[in-house]
Amino acid sequence: MTPPGTFERVYAAIKQRLRDGVYRPGDRLEPAALSDELNASVTPVRDALHRLTGEHLVEAPRHEGFRVPMITETMLRHLYAWHRDLLSIAIVNRWTEALPSCDESDASPETEREKQRSLFFALAGLTGNPEHVHALQALSDRLEPVQRLEAALLDCVEEETAQISAALRSGNRREIRRSLVRYHRRRERIVPELLERMHGR
Repeated sequence: MTPPGTFERVYAAIKQRLRDGVYRPGDRLEPAALSDELNASVTPVRDALHRLTGEHLVEAPRHEGFRVPMITETMLRHLYAWHRDLLSIAIVNRWTEALPSCDESDASPETEREKQRSLFFALAGLTGNPEHVHALQALSDRLEPVQRLEAALLDCVEEETAQISAALRSGNRREIRRSLVRYHRRRERIVPELLERMHGR
């Protein structure tokens, strides 16, 4: 019998590794090895991998074991497009409140990524529909390993964050849409380079 809390601990640990980009696309995830690393029996590890498969963070091709999903250029472009579409849905919905100001004092590449993530969640949250937030969270988890590589290939990320933040605080839907279009176009242009780094590091 799995001790209480073991599944949650194992699930959270594997998910964080996937979000952090610890594994490369195509890497096999062996339940027995993970069991040893996480000091847990194989059962909660397998259960966690099945749940992560349902979240598209892991795949089990032909049910022959688990692996980190392979990411093609087409797939990554689709993920970015879905990210843009989710935020566009939020823009056209009636907001329930104004977007609060955010602290822009820290400007390291890591915190810029986190700031942008927070801004996007704030936008999704203003629709008043929690399903928007849930969908964006699931997608952001899948994109996070890629987003960790963006800063090395993009310049002016601080300025980009400031533009998105200013647009959201203004409440001007046209400016918000423009800032988000710029955000996604910049990333779509570097998709081949991002994939090269993901597969080659």
